[in-house]
Amino acid sequence: MRQAYLAGHDTSQILPAAVAGGPCTNLGDFVNGHVIPKRAKDNGFTHRLNLTYKPHNGLLLYATWSRGFRPGGINRRLDVGSYGADFLNNYELGWKINFDHGAIRWNGAVYHQQWKKFQFSFLGANSFTEIHNGSDANINGIESDVSYVGGGFSLNAAAAYTKAKTKGNICSAFGDTTPDCSLAPDGSADFIAAPSGTRLPITPRFKATATARYAWPVFTAAKAHVQVGAAYQGSAPSSLRTQIALVGPDGAIVCGQAGALTPDGFCNPNVFQGKIRASTVIDLATGIDWKSFNIELFIQNLFDKRNDLSRTVACGSCTRTLIVPGTPRTIGLRAGLKF
Repeated sequence: MRQAYLAGHDTSQILPAAVAGGPCTNLGDFVNGHVIPKRAKDNGFTHRLNLTYKPHNGLLLYATWSRGFRPGGINRRLDVGSYGADFLNNYELGWKINFDHGAIRWNGAVYHQQWKKFQFSFLGANSFTEIHNGSDANINGIESDVSYVGGGFSLNAAAAYTKAKTKGNICSAFGDTTPDCSLAPDGSADFIAAPSGTRLPITPRFKATATARYAWPVFTAAKAHVQVGAAYQGSAPSSLRTQIALVGPDGAIVCGQAGALTPDGFCNPNVFQGKIRASTVIDLATGIDWKSFNIELFIQNLFDKRNDLSRTVACGSCTRTLIVPGTPRTIGLRAGLKF
């Protein structure tokens, strides 16, 4: 909404947006001289049910059924509809085991998640972020961690495998509910932006971490330590959508990079943006701990790995990739005081 001025005088009259669908004018609708605020309202029920069984000391088995909920909301552009709530149902079976009087611990879980009408976002027209509801998704995985403590030496390792895929096609046009994405709400032809079975973005299939630490007594009442840690994650898609229409000045589809054009004649963002690359990051640390004081020298990302946190573009019609990297090699000294 905007304020109208005539001959330098404030008329205090609220007028509609000068450009239909203009951004940041969707706080309300101008109807019969009044502004009617836009609203989004949702309700949901969340729960967590947990069952545990301990057959003997050192062994615990559990089962969990939980549910998560995110409310919907309003998009920033007037011509883009609001988005609804999404729900996540989680079914999990797990275990916690202690060996050798607790010196070795092994935990793990297998899970199945059903994500209903999940929310996802992307840069749309005029480079404003749009949030929409996709189809459903199924997420299956297993995670485990093991730890050992003994004789001043400690080891912790964890790994997870995740298989996360969509269930049902996601259409390019918002509001297209046809199974094959053939017809947009305005009657025009539509197409599939992400076919059923598409991997969810950013989520690698495999992740693993490991930390080893050795501590020993020094001086009169102090303890020194050295520590090394490693973190690995596999590659992952950078975009949920595998087909988008980037139209050039002549009306033709332009992807900006060879190989990005799909067999159906659209652009694949995962080609011109590239996938999030697999990476391994190594950290080192050494220090001394006293009763009330400690000091530590650390090196994070020892080999200065340029790992990807995300890959995106600067605007809704851009094909030049922007990569957000992880923290570069960092060397520092930290101290702490207990009181």
